[in-house]
Amino acid sequence: MKKKLVLTTAVLVLALCAVFAFAACNTGADDGILFGRELLRLTAQVDILQNLDNGSADIGIMDSVMAGHYLTHGSYVGKIASLDLFEFPAEEYGIGAKKGNDALVAKINEGLIALAANGTLGTIAAEYGLQNEILVNGDTENPKASATDDSWNNVVASGSLVIGYTVFEPIAYREGGELTGFDVELAEAVVDHLNAEYGTAVEIEWIEIEWSTKQTQLENGSLDLVWNGMTLTDEVMNGMSTTVPYLANRQTLIVRSADADKYADMRSFFITAKDAVVAVESGSAADLLMTVETAQ
Repeated sequence: MKKKLVLTTAVLVLALCAVFAFAACNTGADDGILFGRELLRLTAQVDILQNLDNGSADIGIMDSVMAGHYLTHGSYVGKIASLDLFEFPAEEYGIGAKKGNDALVAKINEGLIALAANGTLGTIAAEYGLQNEILVNGDTENPKASATDDSWNNVVASGSLVIGYTVFEPIAYREGGELTGFDVELAEAVVDHLNAEYGTAVEIEWIEIEWSTKQTQLENGSLDLVWNGMTLTDEVMNGMSTTVPYLANRQTLIVRSADADKYADMRSFFITAKDAVVAVESGSAADLLMTVETAQ
């Protein structure tokens, strides 16, 4: 049985530098990357699969939640494979609002905890094969419960909760022209719960965004929430008001199935990956992982 290398970013840099002297070791480079000859930053995670499939990229790094879905559902089955050489650190998904909009976040926390307690969260997660990734339960503490700012009241007054998303199966995607997915169903269930609890009539307005613009759109008021499998990185938590973690994730390496033998072991990976085009979603946890400056 092959052993996985449990990785932090620093461990990956050291491993690469130990085998080769190339870009990952040049931590002073303005656009240095951990490995590969080029980092291809794409608009959405689904674009990683498309660029692997058409040969524009050699390696992709994406959320395990999404990779696990696409490797077993749809048109990429048999075409794309995951590499189990490395195990990246565990991550947590959260929902983000503009910094300071703690009362809105408190209500979302309240809804998540209530749905976990009554079993609705588990039912929705099971529909998408994510029941083992749930991080919220009925005893989860709501750390923003005492917030008194006007952010929730403003949403109630407008009657609209504007949520930003990207296409990201099984989190948010279109099926038969209708937006669906785990986060879509969960958000609707949370808002339904809050409407019933408080006698409000809030409706969700979904807006597709470019992931790299999410914080800007929160700050300028064009979005109330980013609810789209967002990893709770230090950057996200420092720049937004965020909910309790609600779903587990980690980064995953993927390649074309036809190329998987080129990465049969760690030495083969380091040799082959040196010349690879590596695809990530711009502004994502994978983008941060691949950028040398985050590993210093």
